[in-house]
Amino acid sequence: MIANVFHKDRNDIIQAITRFVHYIHERSEEVLQRLGCAG
Repeated sequence: MIANVFHKDRNDIIQAITRFVHYIHERSEEVLQRLGCAG
C-alpha cells in the first residue's frame, strides 16, 4: 500500500494530486510568475 505521514492511503494521495493540478490550472499565470517564467 502507498501511504505516508501526509496521506492516509492511495485514494487520499490521488485526491491531493487532483486538487493540486486543479489549483495550477485555475491560477496558471500566477503559478508561472511565482516560478519566474512569466512577466
